[in-house]
Amino acid sequence: SAKASPSNFKIKEIFKNEDNKIKKEKKSSAELVSFASLFRFANKIDILCIMIGTFAALAHGAAFPLMLLVFGNLVDVFTDRSFDLCQVNFTLLNSFCPENIHLTNKNFRNEYQKCNFPQENFTPINDNFMTNIRKQSMWLAIMGCAIIVIGYFQVTFWSIACERQTRRLRETLFRSILNKDIAYFDTHKTGQLSTRLTEDVNKVHDGTGDKVGSALQFIGSSIAGIILGFIKGWKLTLVLLSLGPIVVVSAAIFTRITATMTSQELKAYAKAGAIAEEVLSSIRTVFAYNGATYESKRYEKHLRSAKLSGIRKGGLNGMLMG
Repeated sequence: SAKASPSNFKIKEIFKNEDNKIKKEKKSSAELVSFASLFRFANKIDILCIMIGTFAALAHGAAFPLMLLVFGNLVDVFTDRSFDLCQVNFTLLNSFCPENIHLTNKNFRNEYQKCNFPQENFTPINDNFMTNIRKQSMWLAIMGCAIIVIGYFQVTFWSIACERQTRRLRETLFRSILNKDIAYFDTHKTGQLSTRLTEDVNKVHDGTGDKVGSALQFIGSSIAGIILGFIKGWKLTLVLLSLGPIVVVSAAIFTRITATMTSQELKAYAKAGAIAEEVLSSIRTVFAYNGATYESKRYEKHLRSAKLSGIRKGGLNGMLMG
């Protein structure tokens, strides 16, 4: 046992040196790519699908403020009907009614025909309630059916373009790994490469799929809402737009921090996957040198780092976005 202690000490020193390298890599700034570079694997068919999905997403977003406008008109039909009765002088009108009939704003539309109003001094209130209700309800039904079709186009075409690009990205990445020299695999662990082949490509899949369509939908909704706001009430719209710079700056900061945390999370998972594959492939050597406990701690440390990055990202998302 006394002779084995120096070798164990050397192994621990090697592991500590590797941990220091990992810490230096973690402290280094993450390399960020532009959003347009995510679509460099798209061909003409993919671009056509993206264009159709983009137009559908913008139309889908613009339809939401329009539906709110139609719903507001529908509510106005109810309120205007009651407001017209609030302007009626019921004391004067009751003088033309029989003694057993007392007109109020609740029973006026059902009981006023029983009264003897002079035609030259009284004009019945124009009641187009049901006509206006049918008109606004028809608009809501038409817009609802159109939104179903547009939403289907949005999700379908963005998903098709995303799946086609992701498949092409996996093929290109795998072909690039196979064309590397042997010296490349001396400095890059195969387990880390396989983990990145799945995890990183899945992140690209999430960033180029339906989420882009949802973002365009919100942009279209914002633009249409601002236009309708200036048409219906430009003063209130200007007051609300004064908060726009604060929202834009906070969103930019949040995007930057989220990208950094996501990169750190992916690196931690890649390191953990490489350790797991390395240990399992040489499990006899690990047990021979009594390194199972240390390897498990090293694996848990990378998972803990990924967990902390995910918790911080989720907490920041909840604090800023709700």
